[in-house]
Amino acid sequence: MSAPTTLPAWAVPGATQDTKVSRPGIARLTWIELRKMGNTRAGRWLLTVVALLSAVMIGGLAYFGEGDRTVQTYIQMAFQPIAILGPVLGILTVTSEWSQRTALTTFTLVPQRGRVIAAKFLAAMALATLTLAVIIPIAALATVFAGAERGAWDLSARVLGELLAYMLLYFACGVGFGLLFGNTPISIVSFFILPNAFILLGLVSALENAQDWLNFSLTTAELGDGGATGDQWLKIFTSSLLWVVLPLVIGTVRTMRREVK
Repeated sequence: MSAPTTLPAWAVPGATQDTKVSRPGIARLTWIELRKMGNTRAGRWLLTVVALLSAVMIGGLAYFGEGDRTVQTYIQMAFQPIAILGPVLGILTVTSEWSQRTALTTFTLVPQRGRVIAAKFLAAMALATLTLAVIIPIAALATVFAGAERGAWDLSARVLGELLAYMLLYFACGVGFGLLFGNTPISIVSFFILPNAFILLGLVSALENAQDWLNFSLTTAELGDGGATGDQWLKIFTSSLLWVVLPLVIGTVRTMRREVK
């Protein structure tokens, strides 16, 4: 005979506001979701691969590279694998609940699904910020190793702001695709296929001008140099509505209504 399961007061069906005093706050839920990213095998391997690729690219540029050897160059080099694999981390943040069959436990302990979704989104944003924070000292070490010259340490707040915006947008895009499709393979394939399919639409003359405003890869490519203008930010905002905001909104509604099995 199995032992009875005792739920916390805030998770018991029919609990009143008085019994929900112990309900975890959004900060605690975000911390839990951040920890869960590294608890799965896929999450651990992906985090390891991203870290290794970034370190290899920075180290390779510092040892073999020619041209500018500045801290900004090394940071931008590290962003290449992150731009590809970072959104996958955002996808796994959401879809791991369904692939690992933990959604029933999660939504039983926290019936308010909106709070769980918000915590997953905030955890992805925290991971994106943490990733940038880790890259900076690694790039600084590479700059020292390569022999820092005058101007090698120039890294403006504007450049850092653009790099952070780049990270946040791509991780948020991954979360949106994960919520929208709710399945790891489908979400990952869709993330890589749909934007490329959209690029092909640019071959149609009537849609050629739309690429400058709706092509997410094209608009965000301006970030990281510190020279994004107001017009470029407007294009980034417009493309983000299509590739980030829309999947997040539709995916959230779908997850709120999805049957947990």
